[in-house]
Amino acid sequence: KQWYQRRVAITAGESVYNSLFVPEHIMLVLIALSLLVVAASNPVANVVGMVVGDKLGFSATYSSSTTRFGFNLEDVDGNYMFRLAFRQAGDNGGPISVMNSRSDRWGVETRAAFPAFEDGAEFCIMIECQFDKFVVSFNGVPLEGVEFPYRYDLVNVAAIKLWGGSGVGDGNAIFWNTFTLPVAQHNPDPAEEDPDN
Repeated sequence: KQWYQRRVAITAGESVYNSLFVPEHIMLVLIALSLLVVAASNPVANVVGMVVGDKLGFSATYSSSTTRFGFNLEDVDGNYMFRLAFRQAGDNGGPISVMNSRSDRWGVETRAAFPAFEDGAEFCIMIECQFDKFVVSFNGVPLEGVEFPYRYDLVNVAAIKLWGGSGVGDGNAIFWNTFTLPVAQHNPDPAEEDPDN
């Protein structure tokens, strides 16, 4: 099997609006509005049929002056199959990484070290679905202690939701950049071949 991934921009790109034949001044207004909506929201990306070997994640620009932030891997009912919260300094024992799950109630919490975020720098979080657990990497390096055994069936993961990271006081918020999503694993299909190549 081959593993593929695709990166999906969370913010709206100019090319999207150009394809709609929107006048330039309206296009700029639409882009500005879409950026405000994304910055003030909790981005969500749907996934289907997660299997062992899949990887998914996101990139964002870090700010040290925010509320806690993180991601949830959720089922179709919004239950947290895996939640990773990055608690900032001064937030309930922070800075620390906290992992858990929740269906009807919270499970047993697991804690690990806080990643080496740099204020104003982009970072990438990648979640790998291993045989019996989720393993999280920060900028391509596995985070020590950030492994979470499956408490629910992996195939039930239906979405990755980013949350939190609002600016505190005059501080900057987390800026969500992109999702990295798995593409269905499959062997090449002769019907998918391009005869011109």
